[in-house]
Amino acid sequence: MRISAIVAALVATTAIASPIEKRAACTATSYDGIAGTKSCSAIVIQGPFTVPANKKVDLTGLKAGTTIKITGTITFAKGNLGKNDDLVTISGTNIKIDGSNGILNGSGPKYWDGKGGNGGVNKPKFVRLSNLSGSITGLTILGSPVHTFSINNCKGLTLTGVTIDNRGTNYALGHNTDGFDIGGSKDITITGAKVYNNDDCLAVNSGSNIAFTDNLCDGGHGISIGSIKAGQIVDGVSVTRCTVTNSDNAVRIKAYANATGGKVNNVTYTDITMSGIQKYGIIIQQDYTNDGATGKPGGAAPITNVNLNNIHGSMAKGTKGKDVYILCANCSKFNFQKIAITGGTAPTCTGISPKPSGC
Repeated sequence: MRISAIVAALVATTAIASPIEKRAACTATSYDGIAGTKSCSAIVIQGPFTVPANKKVDLTGLKAGTTIKITGTITFAKGNLGKNDDLVTISGTNIKIDGSNGILNGSGPKYWDGKGGNGGVNKPKFVRLSNLSGSITGLTILGSPVHTFSINNCKGLTLTGVTIDNRGTNYALGHNTDGFDIGGSKDITITGAKVYNNDDCLAVNSGSNIAFTDNLCDGGHGISIGSIKAGQIVDGVSVTRCTVTNSDNAVRIKAYANATGGKVNNVTYTDITMSGIQKYGIIIQQDYTNDGATGKPGGAAPITNVNLNNIHGSMAKGTKGKDVYILCANCSKFNFQKIAITGGTAPTCTGISPKPSGC
């Protein structure tokens, strides 16, 4: 055999994949194709396709600096995974996710029975972001079985222009369809979101330096700190230029009476507009339980340095809700300015002295 032929044969057997082949390997057009993309630094998840029942999308342990583009609609078939499961998990350092043309559909209405995570049929949480830094832009989420985004132990993460739409059929039964639940995380920014749901729009359970800015919350339980349980500390939350409509509450801070070691400090709500609020325009309570308030506040989780400025709007017509309700046993340094809420019953403020403006 000629030397040139031998060289050609060796080249053919050791050929490196072409750029087109590499791109194909990093693009998933079906559920089965996702696992093979995890070693890529630029991933494309391209719908439409359906994730089979009881299967999960695992995007954990990604290479630092990985980019992910989600396009089309990815539908998750209903299964029987429970509340300790997640349909999507993502982790990694400096991960950039572009979902501007992407939709994740969790088939929520097929699960909803009014009991959320407290009983009834099994319901998985939707998207868990764990030990993740980077950004998520423009993603649309439809039909969360229960909690939508669980943001745990993340640092340096920004979510921009995300839409969460849990209206669907049987909307009133979509209990616990929280928008963003934050725990143990730092330096988190959520901006330009639209959340249509039937529970907390935001729930900061523990963490620091959380910014929630220019967001719309419709149909849920309001923009919340807590519920604070034992050992959970929130220190540094800023909620700015947000609109809350057709919700039970607008501004909300809630702690369990027995939350030993818990704490809420340095919380600011500024330029909040509300309308159609059913229960409370502003509610700060230390008697919360998952089964309902007890009316007996505890001071095990002090609430301090709460600043409210330019909180305005109206309660729902005919409501018996209160414009402002505070029930504390250990609260201090509340500074309220420009509180202008109309349409509810007279404020009730207990356990805070001096009483802030609006009480």
